[in-house]
Amino acid sequence: MSANSDYADFFPSRRQTRLPGGYMGKILRVDMSTGNLTDLNLPEEPLLRKYWGGQLLAEYVLLNELPIEIDPYDSRNIIVGMTGPVTGTGFTPGGTKMCFVYLSPATRYTLGRGATSGYFGTSLKAAGYDGIIVTGAAPTPKYLYIGEDKVELRDASHVWGKGIRHTEDTLRQESGHQDARIGCIGPAGENLIRAAMLVNDYNHTAAHGLGAVMGSKKLKAFVAWGTKRPRLHDKLRLIEAGMRWAKAIAPRKTTVKKRLTSVGHGEDWGAITKLNWRSTIITDEAKGLDQNRVTLRPCFQCPRMCPWDVEIGEGRFKGKVGHFNAGSEWMDTFYNLGFKGNDVLYLSERINDLGIECSHYACGAGLAFEAWEKGVLGPERTDGLELEWGNLEAVETLLERCARRETWLGNILAEGPKELAEALGGEAKNWVVHTKGGTPAQHEWRPLLSQMLRELVASGGMKPQGAGGAEPPADLRYREKWGPLDPNAPDGWTSSHLITEQIRQACGLMGACWFALNEKPPDGVQSMVDALNATTGWDVSLDETIDTGHRAIILQSVFGTQRGWIAEHDWQDVGPRFLEPIPDGKYQGFTIAKWLPDLIYEYYRISGRHEKTGRPYMDTLLRLGLEEFQEWCQKD
Repeated sequence: MSANSDYADFFPSRRQTRLPGGYMGKILRVDMSTGNLTDLNLPEEPLLRKYWGGQLLAEYVLLNELPIEIDPYDSRNIIVGMTGPVTGTGFTPGGTKMCFVYLSPATRYTLGRGATSGYFGTSLKAAGYDGIIVTGAAPTPKYLYIGEDKVELRDASHVWGKGIRHTEDTLRQESGHQDARIGCIGPAGENLIRAAMLVNDYNHTAAHGLGAVMGSKKLKAFVAWGTKRPRLHDKLRLIEAGMRWAKAIAPRKTTVKKRLTSVGHGEDWGAITKLNWRSTIITDEAKGLDQNRVTLRPCFQCPRMCPWDVEIGEGRFKGKVGHFNAGSEWMDTFYNLGFKGNDVLYLSERINDLGIECSHYACGAGLAFEAWEKGVLGPERTDGLELEWGNLEAVETLLERCARRETWLGNILAEGPKELAEALGGEAKNWVVHTKGGTPAQHEWRPLLSQMLRELVASGGMKPQGAGGAEPPADLRYREKWGPLDPNAPDGWTSSHLITEQIRQACGLMGACWFALNEKPPDGVQSMVDALNATTGWDVSLDETIDTGHRAIILQSVFGTQRGWIAEHDWQDVGPRFLEPIPDGKYQGFTIAKWLPDLIYEYYRISGRHEKTGRPYMDTLLRLGLEEFQEWCQKD
């Protein structure tokens, strides 16, 4: 436990202040080692206004409870999962978010964050809880049932070893509630694959190793059910703010037509990852998709309609179904291995059911396939697999081996692409993509200066925030005077990234999904803040919103600082392929590398941290009310 005396009363035995609207009032503490389940009261209102929820509230708990010198798979690693005040109200777009934090298994020394949407967070609040703290490790597999009727750890031996889909169906039926929501791990989490995921509600994932930490604790799943709803301070004002918010995101609404024709997110700028990041050109990767049957699966009360199901309508997997979330990284995952069309969707469903973070596999398997092509990796180390681009049998078999740590290659892919590169040695070290041992979201980011900055300064493979546009958000032009920026020049992009990072962090902290945020048009940010205030009864300003997002950023770097991270790792510990000039297509020759490390140094300076260590300055901590972490500040 923390030596911070202030933390001793963080969860008061009896609250003395008003519980703001939007909160249920309780956190569930779970000790997997003893089986003890304890209800904790939420902090007092001034602390809730300071930390809100989501990543920031969870980070604060983790920083005060997690020992510093432990391994991610040590039973003393802690999982802290928090919703936010607008999660589950039903009156805001994207009010669905729950964020888990822990020590990352992917990097071994930075903050891990798994954030998920769908219905799980809303169901946790419907059961009466704002969050979960999981400690210890069980001797045998368990799952945690959290209901308004009871809370208990239950035997999970009958679903241990099973895939995500089977587990979710089985545990929902066992719960006796068809509207119960399940977040679970597959074989990848059970076998401690470094980037295993939690998957919930079929279509949603919380990545960056959360599934692996759950597996180390023998925690197969969470099951949440209830009918409760949070109290709202001003329902009419909330409805009005939510309608304005929905109007701001209306241009981003997903359609069935897009799912039948699109090659994924990279289509927006015209580049995808192919052949281990050695080609970017979009050709006929979408062939056959127009023959499918697509059903949109919206998150709780959100009009953007990101998630979707598919029934494949042509090709060798006709009749197979798949369940996908918004980001489409899994499509680039299999373009990266030489596949097109519905083969990509089939393999994407397979990787989701096993519970492997797709970029972890894409970058590792991509390196292995390139090494095979160039004669560096031979059949004696692949156990009979011929690693030829587009070889479906090889890719699917390797997926299974990775998920279960079988064979030399499957086991080292489970560790990560950086480990495979080191094992192969020689030139193979130059062909790998990773960031601090984690992997970037699997899209061809290299043409996009701000997105590349975002990926590099993130915590190492976790879903990053930020990556701003050429001009400031409309609602913040009273304070942000830069732009328009040149996409081919570095000037101004650190400011653009930082302000977007702060806004998107704040969106998540209040319990909303930043996929349901459009900060560009007028009212895009203000409507979000108005929804928070109508829910809670606060009078949070835009400036306070930005400061709250900044707190989450600073505590993320404090966490890494405690465990040996420095800012220079952001550009020094990166797979060389990720920083290479783009090999072909309309962006051929472009690279952010010519502006490194200066861009990263500038980002840390303008965010109140030392450019080379990443430690916050004392005046930054004082301004944000985080002076209790002064032990980890920059001293000079």
